Amino acid sequence: MIDLYTANTFNGQRATIMLEETGLDYRAHYLTLRKGDQRQPKFLKLNPSGRIPVLIQREFCDSTPFVLTQSVAIVQYLAERTRQLLLESLAERARVYEWVQFHATDISSALFSAFYLHRLIKPAQKQAADLLRLRVHNFYRHIDRQLGKHEFLAGSQYSIADIITLPAVIAQQDKLTEYIHLMRWSQQLQQRPAVQRGLSIPQPELSHEN
Repeated sequence: MIDLYTANTFNGQRATIMLEETGLDYRAHYLTLRKGDQRQPKFLKLNPSGRIPVLIQREFCDSTPFVLTQSVAIVQYLAERTRQLLLESLAERARVYEWVQFHATDISSALFSAFYLHRLIKPAQKQAADLLRLRVHNFYRHIDRQLGKHEFLAGSQYSIADIITLPAVIAQQDKLTEYIHLMRWSQQLQQRPAVQRGLSIPQPELSHEN
C-alpha cells in the first residue's frame, strides 16, 4: 500500500495523476497548506523541508517504510517500478527526461519566482514578476512548437513528460490560449479517465511546494 501526502498544487497533482495512470493501490492524505498542515511536527517527520508531495511505500525491500519526496522523483519512481509511461529505448527515455526537466526546472522555477515577487514580498516587484512571466511564455511557445510536430511532448507516445507538465498548463490555460497545439494537447489529455481522477481535487493555486 502506498500513502501519498499531497495538496491541490501542480506538484501534488502530478503524483495523483501518475498513481491513477499506473493503477497502484494508494491512499491520499490531503494537507491544507494555507493552514500550515505542512509545518506540523507529524508531517515534518516525513519531510523535514515541509513540502508536498510525500510518498510512503509500506512494503518495500525490508520492514522499513520507503519515504520519497519531490514530485518528479515520485513520478519517475512509479514509472520505473511499474514499467509504465517510460519509452523503450535509451534515446527515447532520454527525450522524456529532457522534457521532464524542462518543465520542472525552467518553467516551474520561473513561475514560482514570479509568484513570490508579485504576491509574497512587500513591496511587490511587479516589473520583475512580469519579466519572469514573459520568460515563461517563451518557454511555453517552445513547447507549443514541439506539440505542433508530435502528438505528445516526447514524441508519439504519452509519457511522464506529459504528466509532469499538464497540471500547471491546466491552471493557466486561460492565459495560454494563443498556443493552439498546447491547448489541443491539454484538452486531449484531460479526456483520459486517470487524468480526470488525478485532478479531482480542486484546481491548484499557484504554489510550488515540491
